Amino acid sequence: MSDRLSIHGIWLIERHTGRNLIARAYTGVSIDMDLIAPFLSATHTFINRAANETLRTIDTDTHRYVWAANDELLFVMVISKGARTGHMRFLLDYALNEFMHNEVPEGMDLPTFLKQWEGNPVSFERFARFVDELVSQYEQSGDSLVAGKTMDCLEVHNHIFRALMEVKVDKRTRKKMVEEIKARLRPLVETHPFLAVVPVDDAGIEVLNIDVYSVEYKALRSALESVFQVVAEVIRNVAGEEPYRNMIFDHAMPYVKNDIERLQTYAILDDIVRYLF
Repeated sequence: MSDRLSIHGIWLIERHTGRNLIARAYTGVSIDMDLIAPFLSATHTFINRAANETLRTIDTDTHRYVWAANDELLFVMVISKGARTGHMRFLLDYALNEFMHNEVPEGMDLPTFLKQWEGNPVSFERFARFVDELVSQYEQSGDSLVAGKTMDCLEVHNHIFRALMEVKVDKRTRKKMVEEIKARLRPLVETHPFLAVVPVDDAGIEVLNIDVYSVEYKALRSALESVFQVVAEVIRNVAGEEPYRNMIFDHAMPYVKNDIERLQTYAILDDIVRYLF
């Protein structure tokens, strides 16, 4: 993978003993993967008891520790400070849910399962490979992977734009709305030339025309976020509050509910909260 990774290492730790179920290092970060587990477990317990609250992030000079937890397990990532913390928490919650559903034998509770575990991390090699794949899918690591990630991100935004354009207005208002969106998007096309292939008309906004092999992923995400902001603002201002509100509840939010995992994966829920409401 790239040497500019967001995720440097991951531990799944038994909270009461500090034992590693898995420990994975993805960069040359200078951390003893075995020694850090009991430290993190003890630190997590101390903070929760001392502060009487659930803390899920700790910063050091160079890294950030983010975790998800239940009564028995602590799932920790060490990440770069530039990584999206909310997204990392989603990945941890997603992986922890995978562990609970596929590693704990049916008919057995987690405490009993861990009590019977002899402490050999090889027992969870399948899950460790699952975590490796999850990290690989997140990081930008090769043309085919990035292209697939870009295409999926485009599809998610395309659904959102389609929902926005379902706002119920008359033909005259819709024409005004489309013309204003086009005008507001022109400066963005100058900054992001790949947006020139995106049609904006009465039928909607079709971002799937963008060539996934010719666009750097971060530039794409920045551009799509800006387009989203423009479209939401214009529709709200031109269509009016009532049609806009009806569109959100009749079209946008049902899509969010049905595809919430992918929206979280691409951190688009952040955009929805900021720009739709």
